[in-house]
Parts: sequence; structure tokens; C-alpha cells
Amino acid sequence: MNNNIFNNNIMNAICLITNKPNTIFLTFLNTFTAYDVFIIIDDNSKSYNNLKPMFPRLNIIQMPNSICVKSGIQNTNFITFKKPITGWDKAIYYFSIYCVRYNYVWFIEDDVFFNSEKTLLDIDNNYKNADLLCNSDLTVATNRKHWLWRLINMNLPPPYVNGMMCACRMSVAMLQRLKEYGAKNKTLFFLEALFPTIAVHHKLSCMQPDELKSILYRNYWDINTLNAVNLYHPIKKIEDHLIIRNRLDKIDSL
Repeated sequence: MNNNIFNNNIMNAICLITNKPNTIFLTFLNTFTAYDVFIIIDDNSKSYNNLKPMFPRLNIIQMPNSICVKSGIQNTNFITFKKPITGWDKAIYYFSIYCVRYNYVWFIEDDVFFNSEKTLLDIDNNYKNADLLCNSDLTVATNRKHWLWRLINMNLPPPYVNGMMCACRMSVAMLQRLKEYGAKNKTLFFLEALFPTIAVHHKLSCMQPDELKSILYRNYWDINTLNAVNLYHPIKKIEDHLIIRNRLDKIDSL
């Protein structure tokens, strides 16, 4: 699975973050060959080991919440879900502490649509060295009077930066900075502020590809108008993902 993307020394991975995995999405990702693909499952109410033989190309990961707490990797999505440990914490833990062999990792929530493996490959090849790739709508603040800043506790001075992070790519250097912050402070903070603010404070490169400008907080997408280049959020009905891909495949075959 470790096919090279940029050159013979660089490996990338994809991490799908989900509460309970959907077989439609897993079937789609199981066709990928240029990336190692990981499914980080938040739900621990049962084992999902039965999925492993069904999707042999996928690394299906479950872990106890306590692992994240001990490492300080927690509270990255507490504003949305009102709990200290979510799939995002498990994903950050996994790739910043347990598995650090990838140069770059795509983190994608399961209500994000993208058409194919090529969609991500093209972005990777156009933005080879950025430590953080994310939505283009980043906001910089010098105080905490606006947005959700009053709800976020962090041990950093201004400037503060926020943006949508439902689909983003991080470098190993970026992930190590997250690990260091968690180890020092025994917690992280809300991901929409965490990732871009950490990047700015450590002078890491942050770029906003046009292909991610359609990662929005809330939007109605006409599924008949989406293209094969962008990533889109939110598209929560997974059956719509199939409809869109089928339409785009027909257009591509003309």
C-alpha cells in the first residue's frame, strides 16, 4: 500500500474520522492504492473487528479513551460534542504518538465528500511542503471577544487563528507540535482554533488550496453541481456520495 506520492522518500496517509463506520465509505476507501488508509472509530460500545477481513486495504482502529487522556490529547472537539475524547483526539494521538512514519496525513470527517483518490493526489502534488492544508476562510484575531474564543482555554498569546478543519492535511512536524502542546498542558483545545493557531505560533507553513474552499460550516450543496476537484462539507447522507460519484464517472467517460 505504501506507493510513493511525491518521491521515493515520502509517504502519505489518509485518516477517516467516524463515530460508527459506514460500509459505503469503507468500500470506497478500500479501492485506494497510493495511500495507506486508516479508519479511526470513536464508538467503543462494540468491536468492529468483523470489518477487517471485509476491507483488507484499510487499517481499522479502535482505542480506549484513557490512552488519549494520559497523553494530554483531549478536548479537540469539546465544543461540538461536549465530551473530552472524540474521534479527533484518537486520530491526533494515533498519528502524533503511536504512528509517526508518515510525512503527511489527511484527516477527513465522514460527512466530507470527495470524488476519488486522484482528488487528494492532485492536491498533494500541488502543495508538496505545506505543514497545514485547510479551508481558505481563516480568521486572525488579536483578542478573544469574537467567534467562539470565549469558550476556548489555551496557553498561547495572540495572534489567534481559526478556520474549518473538517478536512485538512498535516505534516509530521505539525503533528509533533500538537503532541508537545498536549504533553505540556495536559490538554489540547478546539480543533478549529488549535491547528491554525499552533501552525502560526511555530512558524509552520499554512496554505489554503482552492480545492478546500468548499469545506464550510453549514451549506446546502446541489449534488448535481459538484465537481471532481474539490472536497465538500457537509454532505451527511452517505448515499448521496454514491450518486455524485456515479454522475461524475459518467461525465468523465463521455
